[in-house]
Amino acid sequence: MGFPLKKLLVPIDGSEGAERAAAHAGELARLSGAAVVLLRVHSPDLYQLSVLSEIPPLTDYEYLSAIEKQMNDPAKDPAFEKARTALGTVSGVENEIAWGQAAAMICDYAKEHAIDQIVIGARGRSAFNALLVGSVCSQVLHHAPCPVTVVH
Repeated sequence: MGFPLKKLLVPIDGSEGAERAAAHAGELARLSGAAVVLLRVHSPDLYQLSVLSEIPPLTDYEYLSAIEKQMNDPAKDPAFEKARTALGTVSGVENEIAWGQAAAMICDYAKEHAIDQIVIGARGRSAFNALLVGSVCSQVLHHAPCPVTVVH
């Protein structure tokens, strides 16, 4: 005996783990008829550190404007394209972007949007961050307001 899945949340970061999670969520969605939300969470601090050497010198306003345009458009983020390809044919797919601490944003989104299940990859891109504060997957498992499936 189970409950019907209406909405699945798949956190994405462009990693192979996120692609595997999206593929698994695609199967669940096709079997249950559930909608899928792809959620990309950006950490402003980590993003700035990773791209400083790639962005030409800009004024503070120009810098923030360039980041905002690039990072707030799912069409310009290859992580969404990879996840959509892995999902396969699924109707009702939404793209969402949030800024903040990944695990907290994923759990908050799930709570605020009545998510029935989170499908997350076991490993993402940030091994350094996992060493400092624990993996996003582990934090989501401990704090999610709904069932969590971890895909290896």
